[in-house]
Amino acid sequence: MQEQMKRKPSMTEENFDKIMASAQTEEILKDEDNESKAESDKDSDYGGSDYDTGEATTFRMLIEKTQVSDREFMEACQTAGLIAHTRSCTTCSAAPAMALEDCPASLDGVEWKCLQCGNRLPIREGTWVEDVRQIRMKDIILILYCWSRNYPEHLCQHEMDLVEVSLVPFIYKKCQKLCSEYFNHEISNIGGPNTIVEIEEFQTPAGLHIVGGVEKHNLKNVFFRVLPENWTRDDLCTAIADNITSGTNIHCHNQTIVEILGTVGVRYLSRVWGLALDTSATCDSPLVASLWALFERLISDQDYTEHSLLQFLYRRRMEVFRDPFLATVHIISKIHPPQQ
Repeated sequence: MQEQMKRKPSMTEENFDKIMASAQTEEILKDEDNESKAESDKDSDYGGSDYDTGEATTFRMLIEKTQVSDREFMEACQTAGLIAHTRSCTTCSAAPAMALEDCPASLDGVEWKCLQCGNRLPIREGTWVEDVRQIRMKDIILILYCWSRNYPEHLCQHEMDLVEVSLVPFIYKKCQKLCSEYFNHEISNIGGPNTIVEIEEFQTPAGLHIVGGVEKHNLKNVFFRVLPENWTRDDLCTAIADNITSGTNIHCHNQTIVEILGTVGVRYLSRVWGLALDTSATCDSPLVASLWALFERLISDQDYTEHSLLQFLYRRRMEVFRDPFLATVHIISKIHPPQQ
């Protein structure tokens, strides 16, 4: 299989799009939402609508959203899940007893104020951005948009025109870390009873190993996991079990995976996780083979580090959504829910 894939260097994203269109026509690529898709954002105050339908957020649209009052903007952040709706007071321990209070002297123009004892707290305390200082929340959101839309760091620096030039790289690094956290915390699995998942293993020019899986009859449902250096049977079993639902039939014709798993790994996946692994099945789906060929070509384009590879995989996953910015905001709210 590896040799077969390497004979396809001519595969391009344009050709792949044609294959996907053919799959859509033949109803092999289903229209229903990916299970990992974030909930609807059509009522979000950030603009845009559903991740998969409607108008996506633009930079101009977001700029317009930052022209509202500080309180209105923070209420929009509350709606998006970046800021808590209520907070418990750290002084009198009343819960919940704090509410938004206008504070022109503060960086964001709003603070938490306890309704009972009058204690005040910074609005960002206990949030994903509490360690980002010196710039307003409005600017942080704009930088987050730039990263979500894959703006190069220097372009974001130019657009933001901030006095403190270290803040854009700092937020970009936080977003890179978010990519790793996303894959570590991802709980939505692919597959299920009476479903076939094809799995494959890849290696980057720098020597990083990746295991991937895709549902044979719904190519939207796919996962990738970067394996640790000197990966073992346990690492491989964990990657498979973490991403594939119990009751799934797994087809694998990759000899590296088969040899690493061995009979012990196959038996473990079957008995403990209810995953039936068929190593004798061949990949008879040209769409799946083409997907793997495209992915192999993409990861061979440059020498990825583990962090940059995870960022690449994250961005490929975000392509499922029409609005990667709102999807990223949703992911932040789920992985780093604000303290209440």
